[in-house]
Amino acid sequence: MTNYFLYARKSTDVEDKQVRSIEDQLAVLRALAKEQGLNIVTEFIEKQSAKMPGRPIFNEMMERIQKGEAQGIVCWKLDRLARNPVDGGQISWLLQRGGISHIQTHDRSYKPTDNILMMSVEFGMANQYILDLSANTKRGLHEKARRGEFPSVAPIGYLNNPRTKRIDVDRKKAPIIRAAYERYAENKSRLEDISMFLYERGIRTKKIKRWNSKGEKLIKKDTIKEILTNTFYYGDYQYGGEIYHGIHTPIVSKQLFDRVQEVIKLRGRGQKAIKDPQVLCGLLKCGECGCGITAEAITKRQKNGNVHRYIYYRCTKKKGSCSQPYIREEELSGQLSNLLARFVLPKEYAKAMLLMADKDEKETQSVASASVQELRARVAEIDGGVSRLTDLYIEQDIDRDAYLLRKRALMSDRKTTEEQVARLERDATSWLQPMREWINDASMLEEIQKNSDLPSKKISLQKIFGSNLTLKSREARGVAQNQWASYAEAHQNFSETDLVLSMVPPEGFEPPTTASKAVVISISPRGRLDR
Repeated sequence: MTNYFLYARKSTDVEDKQVRSIEDQLAVLRALAKEQGLNIVTEFIEKQSAKMPGRPIFNEMMERIQKGEAQGIVCWKLDRLARNPVDGGQISWLLQRGGISHIQTHDRSYKPTDNILMMSVEFGMANQYILDLSANTKRGLHEKARRGEFPSVAPIGYLNNPRTKRIDVDRKKAPIIRAAYERYAENKSRLEDISMFLYERGIRTKKIKRWNSKGEKLIKKDTIKEILTNTFYYGDYQYGGEIYHGIHTPIVSKQLFDRVQEVIKLRGRGQKAIKDPQVLCGLLKCGECGCGITAEAITKRQKNGNVHRYIYYRCTKKKGSCSQPYIREEELSGQLSNLLARFVLPKEYAKAMLLMADKDEKETQSVASASVQELRARVAEIDGGVSRLTDLYIEQDIDRDAYLLRKRALMSDRKTTEEQVARLERDATSWLQPMREWINDASMLEEIQKNSDLPSKKISLQKIFGSNLTLKSREARGVAQNQWASYAEAHQNFSETDLVLSMVPPEGFEPPTTASKAVVISISPRGRLDR
């Protein structure tokens, strides 16, 4: 006698809302089995979608069929058994091999001797229904997102309106979320503090049945960070990897949101014990072992209650033992000021050089303008040559190969000329900008080396020495870069009373040709230039 398993399934997904309920399926299938005399040995009831393989109850039924406990299946339709090619293929294979001798649905039966094509078509239609439904659902959600309607669960502070299918502001929680943003923007609260702030005002974790969570707890700080970085609160949101502008009412302003992001960015940096200050760290290297120079703060408390704080710089000794001693910050700052003093450009020098740079710029622009006009005339001449060449080809005075060869050469020449025009228009005076920047930097060194602003000193020293500053035997030393080295040499070779400045030939600052000779221009104490 053939034994049968009865299988009823009700999916929890949207696509199966119109399918008969499990109770209705059981009633019809039991009556069908009784009418046809089918021996039902076990009933399997499953509440899960069949679009993905891995249903536990279905797998149990198939294992028991392979063990020989039953030879047939009674179900409402084939799509109750499978909506994916894996499970559908397993059923088809067992039916072909005789593991399943009969499948009975409410309207037809399937046997190993039947045409397998019909079953394959039904399984294929069930699978295609899932694929089409998925594509249509995604398309609908993306279209909703493009309209500015958030197609998902509203974040804390908002509510999903089931009537309008839109997002409304939660009048109770929205002011609390805004207050949390304002509180964090002050940079006086941690994420844990914001969690407690929300907890005290009734915003807590929700009850989740499947995790056996009773809720009503503090929100974790990761979730708090998600709240504080969610662009939905100022009007934009991300969906499907794209950013959309929502039609919902913002809770916070973009300005407040940006302030919060700055605080998050600031607090997100490694904030282990900050040794303040460490201004000069990263500027020097140890002259003995080549390791970096770090800072260490020492606090000394006297018996009379006075507290003194000192900053010492020393080698990090990361490569091993190093004999270099400590140096006080005040002493090191003085040495760095002395280094900067070697590169100070007097104000009268800077003023004269900037005037000459302006003069050179005007002359260069004039020359470049004339050159551009000549080159444009050359382009027009080439265009005329191409036109005449085309006329010769049309009149068949030259063959195609000669025409193409000459035209290719003309077009190449035209492209080269156009690039020359573009380069002259773009870069004719660009070489003067670095010169002006150097003059301004050098003229500011006098003020920088006299004050106690260590960050300004560090920036200037990095421009002059790059990474060539070392500290050895409590003495800072270094090799200046390019133009700074040239200026220091000129500054050393001439006395300060001469006010001598080395420059290029009288034509200006342009790089001299190989035939040019450098000349010396001295500036008298009254500011007059003497060559």
